[in-house]
Amino acid sequence: MPKISVGRDKKDREEYGLKGTGIIGRHLVGEKEEAHKANPIYFDLARPHVMGVFGKRGTGKSYSLGTIAEELQTTDISNNLSTIIIDPMGIYWSMKRPNDRSITVLEDWDLKPANFDAKVYIPEGKTQEFEEKEMPYDDTFTLKPGELTAQEWAMAFNIDISSERGILLERVVSRLEDSYGTEYRIDHIIEGIKKLDFSEEATDGLVNRFNAAKDWGVFGEESSLEKFTTRGELSIVDVSVFGELSSGWSVRSLIVALMAKRILKERMKARRIEEIDEMQNISENEMPITWMFIDEAHEFLPANGKTPASDPLLKWVKIGREPGVSLVLATQQPAKLHPNALSQCDIVLSHRLTARQDIEALGEIMQTYMRHDIKHYIDALPDMPGTGLILDDNSERIYPIQMRPRKSWHAGGTPDAFDE
Repeated sequence: MPKISVGRDKKDREEYGLKGTGIIGRHLVGEKEEAHKANPIYFDLARPHVMGVFGKRGTGKSYSLGTIAEELQTTDISNNLSTIIIDPMGIYWSMKRPNDRSITVLEDWDLKPANFDAKVYIPEGKTQEFEEKEMPYDDTFTLKPGELTAQEWAMAFNIDISSERGILLERVVSRLEDSYGTEYRIDHIIEGIKKLDFSEEATDGLVNRFNAAKDWGVFGEESSLEKFTTRGELSIVDVSVFGELSSGWSVRSLIVALMAKRILKERMKARRIEEIDEMQNISENEMPITWMFIDEAHEFLPANGKTPASDPLLKWVKIGREPGVSLVLATQQPAKLHPNALSQCDIVLSHRLTARQDIEALGEIMQTYMRHDIKHYIDALPDMPGTGLILDDNSERIYPIQMRPRKSWHAGGTPDAFDE
């Protein structure tokens, strides 16, 4: 029987076989209760991809993100990769622990529980909160205020860039860029606001917002985002602490925006060097191919409106495969994800969906090679967690799948009130 390898084209299958792939599940043959697990499904990890992972709550969306991340850590090419998980819910730290509660299930798959050397990063100014709550972390990160544009600040603060406050913001940032380049801090911005002749309402309102931004705990004199592209490392960027803020998603989007811009820029420079090395038969990549996983992706890259992360992420979607960045976007609501991101997905993993608009959004992007509409395939899935569909634009095939169990602990399960 031929091996099923999703995300891999015919040329790579012939040249590399299954090198640089990982097993994420088994092909489901049959429908509903008659379905049974057949051949393993191999997932291409060597080439950059744009992937969507969808499913309503409780069907395995976040669990599946962890499964793919595990394969990236254990593949035979892991030293040429780096993996970043943007964690808005604070659940992926548990990958440090083996999945001892599922030993029997793992044995059925010829697998064993395993822990992974995941590095959990938190904002530098939030260490006290994590320590008081005894929440685990490994290191901190900071962002450089001077690397943000006036437009990104405006989106984070929900300010109309054409309003008086927006014009004041643009004026200040422009002057600081002329004087300092990117070497300025929030205190410089506040001082600059006060020096300009604008209304008291506009000045005070903008100063108050920047004073609040100082309390976010993410800004420092230097950016430390290069930590997230270490060879072979799994970096978990825990931004769950911002859930208590009314501007929580804006702060998270700023973090993702700067991260996406920095990584793409560095990968584009590295790719030029790699092409020169290829001409000289030097095979190791200059900088690891970077995979970024974003849970609750519709909050960062919405269909309607913009966040600071919208443009940087759309750049990854449109041109990221050439320099070597992969983007995995997970959401319960694909209809709320930016349509350009949906249309550029070359791989989709969809667990069960029930909302009509979400099913229609999924059907629109993959309808050319399906014999039936997408609802038919979803309805044919067995009603159990971890089942789903893989739509592979590379081979123009659709595969029902049972995702394999996690080797590491999954902290994202639904709690209950039953006595143990």
